[in-house]
Amino acid sequence: MLLFISLLLGCTPDKTIEGGSDTHKEIEEVSPIYWDDCSYNGGDHICNFRLPTAADTADEIYEHYGEIIVIDLSSMWCGPCQQAAGAINDIKERVGGVKWITIIIENEAGRTPSSYDGRRWGNAFSLDYEDIWLGSRSNIDIYNGIYGFPLQTWPYFVILDADLRIRVVIEGWNKQNMINKIEALQNE
Repeated sequence: MLLFISLLLGCTPDKTIEGGSDTHKEIEEVSPIYWDDCSYNGGDHICNFRLPTAADTADEIYEHYGEIIVIDLSSMWCGPCQQAAGAINDIKERVGGVKWITIIIENEAGRTPSSYDGRRWGNAFSLDYEDIWLGSRSNIDIYNGIYGFPLQTWPYFVILDADLRIRVVIEGWNKQNMINKIEALQNE
């Protein structure tokens, strides 16, 4: 019934995804930001979602309204994902003023990551636990990008403008391309 109502409203409901065997508390407050139309496709406002983090908290994408956000969907077993993770701090320092959120979709075994997996990822690449969100395959909708990201390759990046509109989608990893896309958005 909830799915039917959300289809009528033209926007997917907030999603809370549990990471691994860890227990995460759901955020009860709902963001006042709302758009009649949202999706995970380029040009649209992103639909709100919240996920557990490696810091054993939960975070909501709409909490970051007003910021340029890079969403990095990665798998722990993916070599290019690891290369990208190793470059995050350098890119953030170079471009400044960008929120970078890594959503780990799978651990090395191809399973939903736990907060322990997220902390190992953070330790390996010197990333803040709060910026590592724990997703799962349920965050992917390869067919139409309505109920999740239309990810078809690893890593997969979405860059949101300050109004939470999906402005750039990048499949695969190229550090200079990422820097160029972020700087172009910042210079608008």
